[in-house]
Amino acid sequence: MPSVVRINFADHRNGEPGATAASAIAGGLPVYELKFFNNSASTQTFVCFQSSQNPPSGLVPAWFVMRVSPRTELIFSWQPTHDFVWMESGNLAPGITFAAVEVLPATLPASSLVTLTYDSGAFGFINQRQGQSDSLMITCDGTIPMDTASVGIGMAGSATEVMQAAPNMTFTFTSTARYWMTLADVVQGEIFDPSKLAVVVPLVFEPNMCALTVTLNPDGTVTVQNGAAA
Repeated sequence: MPSVVRINFADHRNGEPGATAASAIAGGLPVYELKFFNNSASTQTFVCFQSSQNPPSGLVPAWFVMRVSPRTELIFSWQPTHDFVWMESGNLAPGITFAAVEVLPATLPASSLVTLTYDSGAFGFINQRQGQSDSLMITCDGTIPMDTASVGIGMAGSATEVMQAAPNMTFTFTSTARYWMTLADVVQGEIFDPSKLAVVVPLVFEPNMCALTVTLNPDGTVTVQNGAAA
């Protein structure tokens, strides 16, 4: 029998120890489950990320990362709660670890629009308000210095899509999550370019289905099945 590792990603925080985050109420939301079975002969780093691009391209943060030994099952579960996130990243580039300084829960549409400002030497979200029912939007006001901070959205407390913040810019992110997996030598929150990787597999949850099983086969291929396979 394979070893089993279970990770509940609900309300995860990938920020620094001093990161601020308000509590999110996830009542009524479905619990998603992703099972990764490493049926290969070597330890692999399983990475789940989100990207609205198809195929995914540009810079994305590694949403969930776990090293998985041979013949081991990783069972990863979460609820699709939305967040706004930012950090002082400098110039956003591959290899940076996005550790959110502020994680601000968002709901659609009641609080799906927010402003990032810079005041007295500190960034912060202000004026969270009602926005669109199908998107999350961040406006950067005129106080934002160039190439200093990155801003974006997250799910379950961990960043999923981020952009370089700039003065008087508005960023709109779709609220419909598109999940992908890869095998890569990255850490939790690390910024990477998925278009540079050999293995990138879409993870599509069918309507009324909240579980997928991903198997890394001995020949290096990846199989995705609906449901939590036994």
